[in-house]
Amino acid sequence: MTKECELFGVGMGSHRPFADNVDEDDDTLFFIEEDSDDGVGPDKTDQMPWRILIVDDDADVHQSTLFALGGEVLLGRPVHFHHAYSGSEAIDVLRKCDGIALILLDVVMETPDAGFKLAHYIRETLGQNDIRIVLRTGQPGMLSERESRENANINRYILKSQITRSMLMDVVSSEITEYLNATT
Repeated sequence: MTKECELFGVGMGSHRPFADNVDEDDDTLFFIEEDSDDGVGPDKTDQMPWRILIVDDDADVHQSTLFALGGEVLLGRPVHFHHAYSGSEAIDVLRKCDGIALILLDVVMETPDAGFKLAHYIRETLGQNDIRIVLRTGQPGMLSERESRENANINRYILKSQITRSMLMDVVSSEITEYLNATT
């Protein structure tokens, strides 16, 4: 049984082409390109979006992530973002929503180690070991890259100050690939 969840950030990562250009009485037909010549339509599960949870107390980090990745298609599926601005909000999202593939997690939020506590809670209490957790920190003095690699709850560690759009795309793509490999 899958849980239904509220769509946080509705419209982020998706759009309705031509929606503003068509009158209700307009009989114009729009055709889309076919993806394959085999005559078989796409499997509906292939079109389910990848769910990514952004957990950060800084709204600018949410916005820059949406700017970098919004509207992207990864491994043939669109990306959908959920948002949490604290550890407790993230837990609420995870309890309400199945299918979160990736969490982009800040370390320092309501406490200096809130991100670590959340990662531990996700793994130990919620038992969600398939979700990929990428720790993004703006304060590298709080945790070294070596220490994060030794932390079994964290899959990857990146510094906010070093993230570029292409680096973020690479990280997200590779982590979703790892999630897909773990769940199939």
